[in-house]
Amino acid sequence: MKRLVVLLACFLYGCVLYAQDIITKKDGTDIQAKVTEVGESQISYKKFSNLNGPIYTISISDILMITYENGEREMFNIKKMSSLPQGVMTYNSWSGKISVGGVTIEDDMLDRYFSPEDFQLFKRGKTVSTVGSILAFTGALPFGYSIGYMGAAGETDETNLALLIGGGAVMVAGIVVSSLGGKKMKKAMANYNSALTFQPEVRFGATNYGVGIALVF
Repeated sequence: MKRLVVLLACFLYGCVLYAQDIITKKDGTDIQAKVTEVGESQISYKKFSNLNGPIYTISISDILMITYENGEREMFNIKKMSSLPQGVMTYNSWSGKISVGGVTIEDDMLDRYFSPEDFQLFKRGKTVSTVGSILAFTGALPFGYSIGYMGAAGETDETNLALLIGGGAVMVAGIVVSSLGGKKMKKAMANYNSALTFQPEVRFGATNYGVGIALVF
């Protein structure tokens, strides 16, 4: 009986939390609220902690997005920037550049696409990925040298064995670190792309390996 009461209380508490709207400001802070009106220049809301209290207003220019109680998100000050390229965001790992709708976006423009949290997440991920790539390259040099030496000489010694093991360990660690950074970047990009409304596209045509069909999301 006690367990049933606890489960019921947790369920009701979860429902209460889920029933609130979240107003996310451009500076990254959240307002727990119940949105009453979305106008052309401002948003009216009540504080979720005091639904019987006064109605507050906030300028739309200060808002990044609203996450409604049903999970739907409405974005502001991103899609309305008509001068900026719009579309699906992708990342080129070779150039280290982001593209939106096939157009390369310069680094100083990225904060106009990401929320403050996702922008910081992407920057941290890119830094971690860069450090990982440097580690992997640093480890690959002695690792490759030792492999080449053993292949040419047909034998190994303690020095080359140490280079092989040490370089290999550093290289693997660098790959792992770079992968972790890449996941952070992909998470930030996925958050942006999830706000887009687009339909899957079927493409048919020639590829490097013949003719194929691709389903692009």
